[in-house]
Amino acid sequence: MISFVVGRNMGHLGRCISISEKLHQRNLPIQVFAFQESHGYLLNNLQNHIPLNNYKSRIFEDGKQTELLIHDWRSEVSTFRNEGKIDLNTKIVTIYHSDFSLHRNDSTEMREYKQKIQKTANHSDIFLHMNLFPPKRSNTRLNCIYIPVPLITRDISMSPEEVKDKLKLQDDESFILVQMGGGIGPHRYQQIVKWYEQINALAGSYRIVVAGQLQEEDFQFDKRIIKAPLFPNGKNLVNAASLVISKPGMGILGDCISTGTPLLFLPADDAEREQKISMLRKILNSDMGTINEPEEIVTKIEQALAKKNVFQKKFSKIPTNGAEVVSNIIETAYRIPLSELTQRQEELLRLTPFSSYGNKD
Repeated sequence: MISFVVGRNMGHLGRCISISEKLHQRNLPIQVFAFQESHGYLLNNLQNHIPLNNYKSRIFEDGKQTELLIHDWRSEVSTFRNEGKIDLNTKIVTIYHSDFSLHRNDSTEMREYKQKIQKTANHSDIFLHMNLFPPKRSNTRLNCIYIPVPLITRDISMSPEEVKDKLKLQDDESFILVQMGGGIGPHRYQQIVKWYEQINALAGSYRIVVAGQLQEEDFQFDKRIIKAPLFPNGKNLVNAASLVISKPGMGILGDCISTGTPLLFLPADDAEREQKISMLRKILNSDMGTINEPEEIVTKIEQALAKKNVFQKKFSKIPTNGAEVVSNIIETAYRIPLSELTQRQEELLRLTPFSSYGNKD
């Protein structure tokens, strides 16, 4: 059995859905473990053909039946083997993103964040690390099989016209999508209300749609703003939008890259989100995709709308077939005994388009 333990945030849930569906299509035995508050969203997507189980932090009741355990991103899972919650021969696969190389100018918070990534990876057997571009060098600090993979995104399942019909918009009516994540858990964006107030002030100038959340914010929006329902596949909403304004996140970054939709990130409230801003800045080679202060929001919106082709050109260079690549790697790893994984890492590395990287040196 393959078990997938997933966190609460929308980006993590989207990657879980995409990978689980592809594993199910390959007739592999896959089940998902998730926090109760995300079950409704997952059920709308997994449609009962993939077993969904309740997960409580540090409690994992099916460990002895699990031959390969995937997690995205639950750091406590990496200790399950030592705690006897899974069999000694169960393979642990960690999925994550973000730069974890330590730099001299890193803040204390950033350094602690990167060290946590390294620690979790080192307690895994395989670390599937999402990258925008092929990594340039190997990372000798890791004690696991490190495999760089492209961005993991979902497939589009609704046309822009179908999305707009659901929003009660005309087919030729453009809109700006505001996305603040799932709205639950300890990593909920801390500046939601502040930026909702700024968005409210724009209601007379732009057609604005606010994306639905797992737990809605109790905020009074201007009546001209459309509050979208929680779409089972949020990428459909992104694809129909002319522009996305969002809290920094990997899921929304991947959706915008894969659809070519211009993206404006709001300020970061922690080290992890600061990294997402750095990623977008690296892609665009400028600050065109970031909003730092409320007074620049209109200027940044107009600039992004006018330079849509620049976003599309930059985004088109980034591979987004990570779900297919990851499912190939997991299927192969599932059939390899844990004791043979290290000797067969070259076989696994050949399954990623970034195979020229790394572990071969």
